[in-house]
Amino acid sequence: MKPFFTYTDKRNYWSGNPNLNPEFSDVIEFGHVKYFDKGSMASSVYYRHTNAKIDHIRLLDAQGIANTRPENLNFENALGFEFTTGYSPVKWCKLDANFNLFHARIDGSNLDATFLATTNSWFARLTSRFTLPNDFDFQLRGNYEAPQRTAQGSRKALYYLDLAASQDVLQKRGTLTLNISDVFNTRKWRGITEGAGFYTESSFQWRRRQINMTFNYRIKQAKAAPKKPEE
Repeated sequence: MKPFFTYTDKRNYWSGNPNLNPEFSDVIEFGHVKYFDKGSMASSVYYRHTNAKIDHIRLLDAQGIANTRPENLNFENALGFEFTTGYSPVKWCKLDANFNLFHARIDGSNLDATFLATTNSWFARLTSRFTLPNDFDFQLRGNYEAPQRTAQGSRKALYYLDLAASQDVLQKRGTLTLNISDVFNTRKWRGITEGAGFYTESSFQWRRRQINMTFNYRIKQAKAAPKKPEE
C-alpha cells in the first residue's frame, strides 16, 4: 500500500496502492481424511469466490511510460481439487506431498472491459525429511506452479528446490545447520503482460540462491522436539 514509486529505467515504474481494499473470500469445501499405519491421506473439492481480488495491473500513459501497481478486480471464482498425504515408508524417512488442480475465472471489468480471463492450472509441493545416524537430519523441499492466465496476460511456470541439513555436535549441546535456498537458482517470476499499445515479457527474481550456515549452542537447555502435525 506504499504510494512511493520505484523504477528500473525512465519508462517503467512500480508502486503500491494506498487505496487498495482487502480481499474477502467465501469458501465451500468437502473433504475426506484416511489414516493408515505409516501416514495419512486427505482429499477435498472446493469452490472459492473472492471479492476485490488483488492483481498487479500495468498501464501505459500518453508519454509511453508504464506504471504497474496492485489493483482490486471485481472477483475471482475458483473450483478445484486438492490432495495431501504424509507417508513414512521407514522410520528414518518422512514424505509430505500436496497437489492442487483448479479452474478459475477472473473478472477485472471494473478496470477495463478486456480484463477477463479463465485458466486451468495446478501446483505441487513435496517435502522429504531423512533422520540419519549420528544425529544428522537432511531435508529437501520442491515446489512447482504450472503456467496460468491472469487478468492482463499470463504467468509462466515457477519452480524451485530448497535444501537443509543439520548435525548435532558437542554432546548434543550444539547444532550446526546448513540451508540452501533455491538450489538451482530458478525461483523467478516470469510473465507476459498485454495492453493497449504494449506487449511485455518480464522476468523477476526476488532473491538469488542463498547459502547460510548457522550454529546454535544450548546452555542448560534441551533441544526442542519437532512439532507434531495437527490432527
